[in-house]
Amino acid sequence: MIGKTISFVKGKGSLRHNNRDFFADNVDVERISLNRIYKQESLEEAYEYCFGDALREYNEKQTRSDRKKDNYINEIKNSGNKEKVFYENVVQIGTVIDTGVLDADGNVTVDAQKAAEVLEEYAKTFQERNPNLYLFNAVLHMDEATPHLHLDYIPVAHGYKKGMKTRNSLTKAFQEMGFDKAMDKKHTETMEWQKRERDYIRQLCREKEIFVVRKGEVRDNYSISEYKEAMRAKESVERETVEMKEHLEALTKRMKAYSLEADTLPVVKKAIDKEVNEINSTVKITRPLFGNEDVVQVPKSVWDKILKVFSWASFKKKTYDKVIVQNDTQAKEIQGLSGKLQEIKKYIHNRGLEKDYDNYLHRDDMEYRLARKRQEMKEMEQARLKKKVRSDREDR
Repeated sequence: MIGKTISFVKGKGSLRHNNRDFFADNVDVERISLNRIYKQESLEEAYEYCFGDALREYNEKQTRSDRKKDNYINEIKNSGNKEKVFYENVVQIGTVIDTGVLDADGNVTVDAQKAAEVLEEYAKTFQERNPNLYLFNAVLHMDEATPHLHLDYIPVAHGYKKGMKTRNSLTKAFQEMGFDKAMDKKHTETMEWQKRERDYIRQLCREKEIFVVRKGEVRDNYSISEYKEAMRAKESVERETVEMKEHLEALTKRMKAYSLEADTLPVVKKAIDKEVNEINSTVKITRPLFGNEDVVQVPKSVWDKILKVFSWASFKKKTYDKVIVQNDTQAKEIQGLSGKLQEIKKYIHNRGLEKDYDNYLHRDDMEYRLARKRQEMKEMEQARLKKKVRSDREDR
C-alpha cells in the first residue's frame, strides 16, 4: 500500500483566491460547485466579534482623543511586533499522483473523496480544539489538482492589564490554550501546535483507512522537506507571475480602449473632417484695431463644443501616458519574476525533481497522468520481480 503524506503549511492568506473572487490558471471553473464553504465572514466582522468590546472599553477610558484607537486592523498591520492581521494554514492529504480529484472518466476519485471527508471533519472541529484561534474563513477546494483546505483565523489573547484587555497575539493565544512557552527556536508554541494538529489529522486518516507516511523520509537524493520547500517556492513565484500577468492583461485592455483599430480609422477620419468643416463654416476672422494677430470669432455653442473636445482629448492623453508607464513597470516586474522562476527550475534540476515538476505541469492532463501511473506500476512490478529473483537466489 502506498502511503500518503499530510501537508500542513502556512498559506499566503489570499482571501480573494480562497473565496474564488478571481480564478488562477490552475482552477477548473467547471468544478467550483464541488467546493465546500464551512465559514465565510468578513475580516471586519471577525475583528468586531473578537475585539469590538475590548476596543470600546479601552477608548472609553482615554481622556485624550489622540490616544484612542480608531481601527484595530490598521494598528496590527502597522505593528512593529511582526504581528499579522490573520493567519492561514493549508491542509492537504496526499499529492496529485495518489490523490488526484478526477479519474479518467471525469469522476471524483475514491481517494479524493476520502481525503475530502477527513478535511471536512478537521475543519468542522477546528474551532472546538482551538478556542483562541477565531476561524472566520474556511473552504475546501475540489476545483484544483488535489483536495485541500484553506483555514483563515485570528489569534485572540485575553488578560492584558494595560491597554486593550483582549488582543491579537499568536504566541499568547497558544499559551492560553495550554502550550508551553518556547524554550528555543526548535521548540516553539507554533511548532508544538502544528505537531498536535498533524497528529489529529493522522487519527482522522486512520479512521478512514488512509495509510499515512511521515514527512522527512529520504527519497533518492532529496528529502520530502527539501522537495516541499522547492515546490512551495516555485508555486509562490508562479502565483505571483499569474497575478502580474492578470494585471498586465488588464492594462493592455485599458490601452486598447484608447486606441482605434486600423479598419475604423478612415470612417472616423471622415466623420471628424465633416465636423471640422462645419465648425469652419461658422468661424469669422477679423483684424483687431491693435495688434497684428487675427481674432477668431465663433458662436458660443461651437466654443463650448471645442472646450469639451479639448478637455476630453487632454484627459485621454494623460490617461494613456499613465497606462504606458504602468504597463512598462508591470512588464519589468514580470521579467523579474520570470528570472526567479528560472532559478527555481535550476534548483529543481540540481535536486533531481524534474519528474515531480513534470507531473505538476501536466496535473490536468488525464492521458498524461494515466501514462505516468502505468509507468509507475510497471516500475513497481519490475522492482518486485527483481526482489523476488534475489530472494530465490538466496534461498538456493
